Amino acid sequence: MINITIHRGANQIGGCITEIATTKAKIIIDLGSNLPGNKVKELTIEQVTQITADADAIFYTHYHGDHIGLFHLVPNDIPQYIGKGALEVIKCKYDTLSKHIDTKEEQNTINHMRTYFANEPIQIKDIRITPYFCSHSAFDAYMFKIESEGKVILHTGDFRNHGYLGKGLDRILKYYIGQIDLLITEGTMLGRTQEKVLHEMDILSNTIKVLKRHKYVFALCSSTDLERLASFKEACKLTHRVFCCDHFLSSILDIFTKYTKSSIFNFSNKFLLNQYNEPKVREFLMKRGFLIPVRSSQIERIKKLINTYNDAPPYLIYSMWQGYHNGQEEHLNPQIIAMRELFNGRIYDGTRDGFHTSGHADMKTLRDVCIRTNPHTGIIFIHKDFNSSIEALHLPTRIHLIRANTIRDNFAIRIY
Repeated sequence: MINITIHRGANQIGGCITEIATTKAKIIIDLGSNLPGNKVKELTIEQVTQITADADAIFYTHYHGDHIGLFHLVPNDIPQYIGKGALEVIKCKYDTLSKHIDTKEEQNTINHMRTYFANEPIQIKDIRITPYFCSHSAFDAYMFKIESEGKVILHTGDFRNHGYLGKGLDRILKYYIGQIDLLITEGTMLGRTQEKVLHEMDILSNTIKVLKRHKYVFALCSSTDLERLASFKEACKLTHRVFCCDHFLSSILDIFTKYTKSSIFNFSNKFLLNQYNEPKVREFLMKRGFLIPVRSSQIERIKKLINTYNDAPPYLIYSMWQGYHNGQEEHLNPQIIAMRELFNGRIYDGTRDGFHTSGHADMKTLRDVCIRTNPHTGIIFIHKDFNSSIEALHLPTRIHLIRANTIRDNFAIRIY
């Protein structure tokens, strides 16, 4: 009997924790913290210790906080695994944070983390787990094929096929995953069926148009979204604008360049904008124009840049979720709202204007994965809102949807 426990994630986006256990071994996939705005009280160290008790290993699909955020609460004797490139990203993140807050606990845990590699299985007693690369809004993200007791489980993590790297999904499903017994998949977009989903190529094309029209462009986006940053970098290259960054982003981009092979992910020509007031720098950027990816915490820096480069009006590409500035109250981000106000309406706005797209599988992709893997026992959807409509996928009746505790085909499944 294989025991599957969805500790968290069946009725909320983020905070995912999945346990897979046999009589001999126990692994956990993701140990995420709740997303900002989630009103549910976060797990305590005692609760994390209870969930991870007797675990032989914890595997993280990627470095987003809603999948890895509780890693520092795990007892030191439990091995924790993540992709090698992803580990460098979180090291960089906490090295930077350590200059402002105490991160000794997190950094100590990070220094003891282990790494896995794409397509290379790891044996944890009688559980075999193999990571396969997938496209997501995080660099170095993976799905896991888990094999034990003659059963095959696919845990997709967060994935999509509308990124530059999404084309690999079909090949992985066909040649490496094949027929499975149980599918545990994200369902983020089940609750966002009306949201416009673009390919990253569309965002590249739209950014080129903006850079041809405007000299100074700021792009509010994630600092660790490889494919979005690649779109902005390529747009600069094709329009002869300067792709600028600060020290933190420069370090992240160096990691991306180190671990990727395609030229679109090579950021070696980035311009480190440190002394932006220095005469030669001003002359160079005023002649060429620029795009600068920025973070919501940098509002004072952006004010100074706008005042310095004032020979043309600045524009903002808002490349994030719309809910942070016009959503429900619990999701609003005051820093983002304040930053948008700096641009007096000169904003190219997210999904509405074609400058943001989800890091998650759209409805068609979700349906395709469900049908192609054709899980014999059924599907468990996680990373979804409680009111998401699985029926909107119109899956064949032969595919069983598992929504509650059940014992089926030698699986004992508990969903909280």
